[in-house]
Amino acid sequence: MTTPAHTGAPGGVDVPVAAPARHLYVHLPFCAHRCGYCAFVVETGGLDRRDDYIAAVICEVEQRCAEIGVLDTIYLGGGTPTLMRPRRIARLLRALADRTARAAEVTVEANPETVDGAQLDALRAAGVTRVSLGAQSFRPRVLERLERRATAEQVEAAVRCARRAGFDSVGIDLLFAVPGQTAADLEGDIARALALGVDHVSWYELEIKPGTALERMGAAPPDEDDAADAYERIVDALTAAGFEWYETANFARPGHRARHNMAYWTAADHVGVGVGAVGTAGGLRRRNAPGVDRYVAALRAGREPAHAVEALDADTRRRERWMLGLRLADGVDTSRVGPPDHPVALDDLEDAGMLVRDGARVRLTHRARFVQNAVAGRLMDFAA
Repeated sequence: MTTPAHTGAPGGVDVPVAAPARHLYVHLPFCAHRCGYCAFVVETGGLDRRDDYIAAVICEVEQRCAEIGVLDTIYLGGGTPTLMRPRRIARLLRALADRTARAAEVTVEANPETVDGAQLDALRAAGVTRVSLGAQSFRPRVLERLERRATAEQVEAAVRCARRAGFDSVGIDLLFAVPGQTAADLEGDIARALALGVDHVSWYELEIKPGTALERMGAAPPDEDDAADAYERIVDALTAAGFEWYETANFARPGHRARHNMAYWTAADHVGVGVGAVGTAGGLRRRNAPGVDRYVAALRAGREPAHAVEALDADTRRRERWMLGLRLADGVDTSRVGPPDHPVALDDLEDAGMLVRDGARVRLTHRARFVQNAVAGRLMDFAA
């Protein structure tokens, strides 16, 4: 069931939760421009609305205080959150201070060209503990295809500045299977990523989403076998360098797993605030509508922002927990998530060397993780 978007008028949908969530996502949508692959909720330009937007986000947090507990993680995503500049992020984190755990992980996404040493120092002083830098590639022609503005040198400078600022963890995001990306491009990206000495790498296969510039240009994804070879090369290189392949697309030095993202992958309740933000708590999934002006106006008037709410039944949540949990190196705890739709397939897959069972825990073997979707499809009816 999906309810219509509403603004808190009589008859609107209340959002009860079983217990306050300990994870908060904040969407900061402003961007200088939309990259060629981007299908996210972003607003290009309009930077004069940043103060009003932060005030509105704080109002939404106050409206939804019953849903938000003591926060173990806060994630500031976008958009380009660092376009908000440190003083606005500091204002937001001050408003959250009374509900933030002492050892909370506070992550900010950053486009490398939007930060320097002084700004990263200020973000660290404001309480940010972790920075995730959007590199996407180090190869100029791949960056041009993606319409990215940061150069390889700017990424490297941002990593150095983040190290000097004293963040607990520094990570980078990269893409593979970009149209036109060659094996030499991939090897160059691997070499430069490892040379940076970062704590965390997220390396995603590019999806050409409807409505993006890449899709409008008719860009074709690479051959599936080539993409699979590239993925296997990435995994081999990063694990050989000491990274833990702890999630399908994520690699961490020991002690540097992304705690906020782990909450998503283990299906923990989380709240999302800001335009386009999504959260799932108490069996309900809430999705805020896009549109900064409408969002700000509603909260300024004391109304809820426009949003939709979807009720998730027990089977949907069980299937989601399996789908997400199989992405993790740690696998699925069946005592928590329940059985798969096809329990007999567990025996077949174990006999085929595709999964390992240790008590209640089920995890995929190394080779099965390269075909995780196919294995999951044997266990679950995801289209149900």
